Amino acid sequence: MLKSLLVAAAVGTLLLAPVHAAAQGTASTQPITAEERAALTPSRSTLEKGWDVANTACADCHGLDGISTAPGIPHLAGQRTVYLHRILLSYQQRERLNDDMNHAIGFLNDDAILAVAAFYASLTPASPQPRDEGWMESAAENGRDPFATIREDMKKCVKCHGEDGNASGSGMPNLTAQDPAYFVQSMQAYRNGERGHRLMQKLVTELDDDTLLKMGTFYGVQEPRKTETKGDGNPDLGQAMAEGCGNCHGADGNPAGANMPTLAGQDARYFIKAMQAYKEGKRSHEKMFEAVESLSEADIQNLAAFYAGQEPVRRNVRTPLTTAEWIKRCERCHGIEGNSTDPRFPALAGQERTYLAEALEAYAGTARGNSAMHAMSAPLSETDIETIVEYYATSQPKSVLYMELPCEDQAE
Repeated sequence: MLKSLLVAAAVGTLLLAPVHAAAQGTASTQPITAEERAALTPSRSTLEKGWDVANTACADCHGLDGISTAPGIPHLAGQRTVYLHRILLSYQQRERLNDDMNHAIGFLNDDAILAVAAFYASLTPASPQPRDEGWMESAAENGRDPFATIREDMKKCVKCHGEDGNASGSGMPNLTAQDPAYFVQSMQAYRNGERGHRLMQKLVTELDDDTLLKMGTFYGVQEPRKTETKGDGNPDLGQAMAEGCGNCHGADGNPAGANMPTLAGQDARYFIKAMQAYKEGKRSHEKMFEAVESLSEADIQNLAAFYAGQEPVRRNVRTPLTTAEWIKRCERCHGIEGNSTDPRFPALAGQERTYLAEALEAYAGTARGNSAMHAMSAPLSETDIETIVEYYATSQPKSVLYMELPCEDQAE
């Protein structure tokens, strides 16, 4: 007995593997239905019906040729049939909320939605958008170094805090072993005057929060080293006094909370200066003021000596992916250079820039409900999104044709 299998061919290139359907999953990964499978090789009547629907309901925004008429509106020409069908259904069922889209297809039946999906999928894709000048050089650098975009800003930190955030100078804090969230929080405190330090305030004012987060991440992934400045205090007496600090900072100065600083291995002179600043009100923090208010100078020195002798532990901070690594992850579903061959997943090559950026931001913020895309998008920085969007918007889109090939059932 013979049965039909669908084999995809990207213009001029035969793909030997058939289109496989997952056994279960989200709407994007559910098995292809018989109706969707038939629409991959649409009849003339289906395409004519799709043209009628497109002309009536879609052309004002997406063009009758499937080319976007305004920023933020996606190109549909050459898009994958099953993906289009399922996304249109999600708008009709209001799983995706967009007033224009919800209204445009609210009255269409499933046959009409499938026909217009097949029609747009049959069209020639949009030409890729021009690549921004200097993008290749920037992408190549980002491909080698995930922190390439902040290296220039970090030069201002090296003199005091060292190349890797492990300060060698006495009185300077180590920036390693801190959670990026605490690093950003402390830098913002310098910026808004909660921490009094003119030089730090000046330096931080010049940096935006995205840059600060990247810097905090850089220091968070470095291997921390214990300070060489132990101080003149008694670490044994300091250990006894540190019991009251353990709830927030951990018994050995390695806290569990992301918004709590690591004290283990911290420079003793810096620790003393910081505690005195809290005590004198030069650093504004009510709980810390209460904690140090009754401490004598000797008490602070003893605490400094204890924490300086503890071993700092690196936080669980993941090294950011390079541009090349992000693209490789995207290729798992969206194909080489954004030309997917599985009709359930959208092609990204040549897509409209603004739409791509807004889509990634929507997935990152869960405005679009797709757990896999949220997991992929949530860690992306603004620079990551800009680079990924530029890569796909300027990649050459390719149409994909599906052919029915008979094959013989294999007896087991």
